[in-house]
Amino acid sequence: MSQVSIANRALALIGANKITSLSDGTEEAKAISNMYEGSLRSILSEACWGFALKRENLNRLNVKPAWGTGNYFQLPSDYVRVFGVMNDRVKWRIEGDKILADSDEFGILYTYLMMNDAFYTPAFVDAFACRLAFDICFDLTNSSAKQEELINLYRGEYLPVAKSENARDKNVDQIRDDAWVNAVFGWRVG
Repeated sequence: MSQVSIANRALALIGANKITSLSDGTEEAKAISNMYEGSLRSILSEACWGFALKRENLNRLNVKPAWGTGNYFQLPSDYVRVFGVMNDRVKWRIEGDKILADSDEFGILYTYLMMNDAFYTPAFVDAFACRLAFDICFDLTNSSAKQEELINLYRGEYLPVAKSENARDKNVDQIRDDAWVNAVFGWRVG
């Protein structure tokens, strides 16, 4: 899969002409070039995509908040959305391009701007192409009805399938009986 093939999938969804490159000078290529990264950031923020996850300990900055306590940590330049932190007891919030946390160390699990489409799953490609089609639709077709059709297709079909596929790409936690359940049902813990 390549950016051009993803772009052509998006263009096919709106009935527009295909392109040969993102810089071929056509209206379609210009629309795609203007929206590609923004559309990608948008869909990457929708779920904890396994192919676009990173864990990183953030650098603490020498800047203190104007009031209150805590430390600022620099968000990575490729950051899209935080999905977890290394210590869930730490209070934190994003402020601009930094995180303010009541800790001396801070690490995050985050989705990053994964531009290497070789790692995208087929369902993600379909959803991304539909999202991109929605984002360029009005500029190329001047049809709000077509744009509404695409966002409904994206939210109702493509995105749920991609999220479902993504959710299956991890180990499922096993729920184990605890001592109380075993005592109630008379089971012995071995």
